[in-house]
Amino acid sequence: MLSEKTNAHSSYVMSVAFSPDGTKIVSGSYDQTIKVWDTDKLELLSEKTNAHSDHIRSVAFSPDGTKIVSGSTDKTIKVWDTDKLELLSEKTNAHSSSILSVAFSPDGTKIVSGSWDKTIKVWDSGKLEMLSEKTDAHSSGITSVAFSPDGAKILSGSFDKTIKVWDSGSLCELKIAPPWPKLMPAVACLPGALGLLSEKTNAHSLWIQSVAFSPDGTKIVSGSHDKTIKVWGMVKWSRKDHLLFNDTTQQFVLLLLWLNKYSMKFPDDVLDLLIEACLQSK
Repeated sequence: MLSEKTNAHSSYVMSVAFSPDGTKIVSGSYDQTIKVWDTDKLELLSEKTNAHSDHIRSVAFSPDGTKIVSGSTDKTIKVWDTDKLELLSEKTNAHSSSILSVAFSPDGTKIVSGSWDKTIKVWDSGKLEMLSEKTDAHSSGITSVAFSPDGAKILSGSFDKTIKVWDSGSLCELKIAPPWPKLMPAVACLPGALGLLSEKTNAHSLWIQSVAFSPDGTKIVSGSHDKTIKVWGMVKWSRKDHLLFNDTTQQFVLLLLWLNKYSMKFPDDVLDLLIEACLQSK
């Protein structure tokens, strides 16, 4: 052990994070306080008491280290100046229930939030205006959200034991339209919707508490109340990649997706292999 701080807060410490340069640590607690610490000696640099009106569930630094975002059981998202913990912006009633996880995008322009209300939302980090959302993203509360290193994807973990990966950029969702068997491509860009790229159901035997991308974005790590840590390989395809290929390939991918949604349900690994093989045969 390099250092420790006993009684750092007066109640549970729910979230900690390093600053990008590694010189500071931020902590958020059930005591409604945010504190910033020197990394080496864990000396208190600044604190904000009553930062929220209820438990603080998640804190994170911006990529440049100048801001801190916090999410709380009080349903509020707040952005703070790192040095003095002065409030820069806030969004009250950001969700209809407790906010369990918040994170900045790699370029610092967006914030993603996950909530007990089963919703994932993406916000402009400046004015905290909502850019997009996915209602019923999971069948239970969302415990953890994170951007991929390139900012193109959002990862979520939930009390429903499921890990999901979402398209954070195009906000387009594939729609498969009958009539059968003449499947015609039908793709709609849906403002305010996050397109699901992949998911892993029953990833753990109990709820998932935390998820994160590897620095290169090729792996996902998950931690659960089942006492297990798991590392997953990212699938190499997107269910919208077929738009880049010729008509025959497009229609074959659409057929697979239509069957998966409306007829026979493929296991995740089988569907991965089928579509990857299809796309590689373009």
